[in-house]
Amino acid sequence: MSDALWWLVVAGIFVVLEVGHRAFYAAFLAVGALTAAVAALAGAPFAAQIPIFAVAAVAGLFMARPPLMRAMSRGQYRMISGAQGLVGHEAIVTARVADLRAPGKVRIQGEEWKALSSDGKPIEPGTVVMILELQGSTFIVQHMPELDGSFPELSEDDT
Repeated sequence: MSDALWWLVVAGIFVVLEVGHRAFYAAFLAVGALTAAVAALAGAPFAAQIPIFAVAAVAGLFMARPPLMRAMSRGQYRMISGAQGLVGHEAIVTARVADLRAPGKVRIQGEEWKALSSDGKPIEPGTVVMILELQGSTFIVQHMPELDGSFPELSEDDT
């Protein structure tokens, strides 16, 4: 396999990794690999391609990533990741949730998290709750009201 093709495969792997977590680290490693592929096509020896890859990747990480992350973390397109990204989602209580003296557990996306009731009232296991906020590594949750299947009738004035 030629050096350029090898670097393109490496770049493809980094692109796939970036799509999986969107932290903008692997993207710059992919750019470094593409830069090394161009160097390989230009006839640079493999010993020169490695530092070219490293310099391009590190330069992108330190020069382009910080302003990119700042831009992504403001305004309506704010990037939210990790546990903060779970706020507003529903979870299932797995261990009775109450107040600070009796924190419980909720399960969301296959993981269990410590949780407190927003009003201090106990919430029993099996109950669906809404995650209202994240405090440290603890979710503040609220009981989701049961829907009985009835909906209010709309008059012609409401439409």
